[in-house]
Amino acid sequence: QNGGGICWHEVGTGKTMIMCVAAYEMKRLGLVQKPLIIGLKANVHEIAETFRKAYPMAKVLYPGKEDFTSANRKEVFAKIKNNNWDCIILTHDQFGKIPQSEETMINIFTEELADTERSLEVLEQSTMRYRSGKMQKGLEKRKQNLKAKLQELRMKINSRKDDAVDFHTMGIDHIFVDECHCYKNLMFQTRHTRVAGIGNTQGSQRAMNLLFAIRDIQYRTGRDLGATFLSGTTISNSLTELYLLFKYLRPNELERQDIRCFDAWAAIFAKKTTDFEFNVTNNIVQKERFRYFIKVPELAAFYAEVWE
Repeated sequence: QNGGGICWHEVGTGKTMIMCVAAYEMKRLGLVQKPLIIGLKANVHEIAETFRKAYPMAKVLYPGKEDFTSANRKEVFAKIKNNNWDCIILTHDQFGKIPQSEETMINIFTEELADTERSLEVLEQSTMRYRSGKMQKGLEKRKQNLKAKLQELRMKINSRKDDAVDFHTMGIDHIFVDECHCYKNLMFQTRHTRVAGIGNTQGSQRAMNLLFAIRDIQYRTGRDLGATFLSGTTISNSLTELYLLFKYLRPNELERQDIRCFDAWAAIFAKKTTDFEFNVTNNIVQKERFRYFIKVPELAAFYAEVWE
């Protein structure tokens, strides 16, 4: 009924069955029209078997490795688009080969460009203590790269053929992401480049593909979520992972709270301190990190809206 969320259960507690039952029942109740499950290559066969045992009469598409060769891929995409499936089951790698909508990509990169320009403005207006020539050059380079990507996407749209099949035209309206921690390396914008433990701000293409797909669903439905994340280790290393979960699933709510980038989120819910630690060579060094959450009741309530 919520339209998605985060299923954070330990290993062996039945996430696979939960995912299969949820996908079929959402379809049966008319909450979604074409659910998609994506999982690790090692687990996806077990997911398909579990689904078939639970619902032997269900119409399930589970393409094999040979179906996703360059010669056969278009046929699989056409099957996804033109049939009314109860569920589609793909590996993470197969999902990554689905072309994403250029219009959705333009919207996302436009938002990232606006965040970068906003960060540059804040940096220029800040005191000398927080200003850094390296930081400014990095933001300016990021701005140029985003403009180049937007220009390339607009050229692709202008030269696109009418019969092109992408994620938008397939009609998939909910994604169940098994082992979602594989997608935690999502691009984000920050001025705290010297703070340890922030992670890779550039992100990975795998994570961006998932963001494109989830945003496409959210644009079509006009609301947050549109995906269900399942993992035993949803958050493992840094507090940026918690922000990125909200970025994936709750963009409208973040915007309603006027949180448009990681820095705005960290200013509300995290506290940065400097302390001494041992480095890899066993020397004591001074490190600046986000070490504490603040406004914990508000953050817990925000997270509880999507967590199960």
